[in-house]
This record gives sequence, C-alpha cells and structure tokens, in this order.
Amino acid sequence: MLLAGTLADLDRLSGLFGPSAYLRWNGGVFHSIAGAAALALVVSLAIRAYAKRRGVLLSGALWWLAPVCAAVLHAGMDALLSSGAELFWPFTSARVALDWAPSFDPWILVILGAGIFLPELFRLVSDEIGAKSKKPRGQAGAIVALALIAGYFVLRGTMHLNAALMIMQRSYAGESARRGAAFPDSISPFVWHAIVETESALHLVQVPTGPMANFDPESAVHLHKPEPSAILDAAQKTDAARQFLASARFPKATVQKETEGFSVELRDLKYEALGQTSRAVEAEINLNAAGQLTFARLEWQGQPHKN
Repeated sequence: MLLAGTLADLDRLSGLFGPSAYLRWNGGVFHSIAGAAALALVVSLAIRAYAKRRGVLLSGALWWLAPVCAAVLHAGMDALLSSGAELFWPFTSARVALDWAPSFDPWILVILGAGIFLPELFRLVSDEIGAKSKKPRGQAGAIVALALIAGYFVLRGTMHLNAALMIMQRSYAGESARRGAAFPDSISPFVWHAIVETESALHLVQVPTGPMANFDPESAVHLHKPEPSAILDAAQKTDAARQFLASARFPKATVQKETEGFSVELRDLKYEALGQTSRAVEAEINLNAAGQLTFARLEWQGQPHKN
C-alpha cells in the first residue's frame, strides 16, 4: 500500500527533463484513476510474485484491492490541490483542481502523527496497569485520524466555497469580477490567496474567512492586462505559448520593446498567489520588429533568460 500509494509521484521526475516535460507529465497519466489503479495493480502483482518465490501465498482480494485503493486515494487527494490531476484520463486530459488544500499541509502531518503516537502512549499506560486490548494494534488511532482528516478537508472545502463566493460578489478598481479563484494558504484554512480577473486587469488579494473576518477588496494588487496587439497575437500562436496557455490558470502577458524587436513574457499568476518559487514555469518569446519569431521557449520562472 505504501509503495503503490506513493509511486504516482514519479511523474515529478519529469522536471529533470525541462519545463515542457514537467507541464505534460506532472499530475498526468499516473494521477488519473485508471493510471493509478493500473500502476498499483502492477506493483501488487510484482510483490505477489516475490512473495510466492519466498513461499508465502497471498490469497483473497486484499493483496491487490488495498494497494489499488491507496493509489486511487492518492490521485483523488491530489485533485484537492491547485496543481490538480488528470483524474479522468484517457477520456479527457482536463485537470480537476478543487483548490481546497496546499501541496504541503502541516496540520495533516500533526493529525497523522497524533494518530500513531498517542495510541502508543495509551498502550504503554494500559500495559503498566495490566489492561489488555483485544483490538488490532493501532486500529482505533487510524480510524480517528482518518475521520479527523476527512473532517479537516470538509472544513477547507467549506472555507474555500465562502472565499470563492466572496471574491465574485465584489468589484475591483470599479470593475466587476469576470472569474476568480481562491488558492489555499499553507498554514491556515481560514486564509485564502485569490486572483480575480476583470475586464482590464488581474487582481491579487488575500481573503480571510474565519470568524469576524473582514474582506477588503481595496487591498488588492492590480496588474493591468497588456493592450491587444499584433505582437502579442503572434507570440501567443507559438508552440511554447500554446503549451503554456494550455495549463496556465491565470496567464499574465508582459510585452516589452527591445532594441531589435519585442520580448513577450507569459507567466501564471497562480504561482505568485501560492508563493511558489520552485517548479514555476513561464514562456519567454522574442520577435523582431516585423513581428517574426526569433526565439521561444518554456523556462523555469526566475532563471536568467537566454536569447
């Protein structure tokens, strides 16, 4: 179960082959329901064959059912993240990204740690007084921990819904919201980092949802969209831009006049809202004065640009 439930994250290694491979494979096939189940089944068959050679016969359904459930649960939980997962591949490559939970959540680790160590502490106390439990060791702690985690996700989902509704009901710099998203804070389920798109700008704003919270849309940072132009249109038609835009949640273009033409940078504001500095991808495109492509590539955000 541990191996099958974590093996899907091998697709993170796609980043070693560059931003293009990372956008294509991370959270892709291995994180779909079908892909995760198939991967877990292969792992289960390999372990069963190994056990058989060692003289251990694995009978019944648990030898394959439990690992498959673990792998599918992994894919489902990743759908709660802002990065999302292609849950329904091969029928569609669309990502399911509910934006409920951060990629690293210390509260889940606290709950899991308590589910492991507190029952052990109680067992030591029971052993001291001579009491013996007939239940399987760790069963009660596991049940309580899983129930608490499920309740915690329900809380995050409720707070996310509140934040999403709140940002769409307000105006920003005198303009109504067209679309928006609330991304989770890595510590508090009562704080969300939102992006709102209006007709002329993209707005980054923090949204509190806790008791007595006061949301102030005037505190938003306004990033104006570039004016439509032939240069921007030409840049967005490049292969690098198309691959980037296919996965970007809130793309922001920056067009600059250079000595020998124009440079166009495309970045996803989702990374800025999440405060993500690693594995953030951007597109860098250069065109000459006539609007002809001279350079286009996907890059890791923050690395020096190469012409």
